[in-house]
Amino acid sequence: MPIRNYIQYRHESGQGLAEYALILVLVGVVVIAVLSVLGPNINLVYCQIIATLGSDLPDQCLTNDITITGSFYDPGLNRVTITATYKGGYDPNVTLTATPGGVMAQQGSGYRITFNHVCPCTINITASVGGSVEVNLS
Repeated sequence: MPIRNYIQYRHESGQGLAEYALILVLVGVVVIAVLSVLGPNINLVYCQIIATLGSDLPDQCLTNDITITGSFYDPGLNRVTITATYKGGYDPNVTLTATPGGVMAQQGSGYRITFNHVCPCTINITASVGGSVEVNLS
């Protein structure tokens, strides 16, 4: 008769449940780490979708990352020129719109728009991902 050697593993009651719990905790930590890194980008995409659909933006989309770097009004020509940045520069995924005026174009590391308008006036600059700032010209 052949002799069979059996390796006996010691299993405690509930050991499998504890192992599954540890795996779930590890997966949870990885998910939290990934969302912490990618969270702002995911939020930006959702805010862009909401803004594109024309809905009211939720509060987390209403950040004010627009900085006006220059504004000039030429009363002889009734011409307004405004330069701005979004988060300190130009972001190809973000459109800045001046009301009145229109969409601001890229210039260097920021945005610029020139249009005819009679002032004193208030120009509202709005980002496609939320946030706005007013420029008062006289």
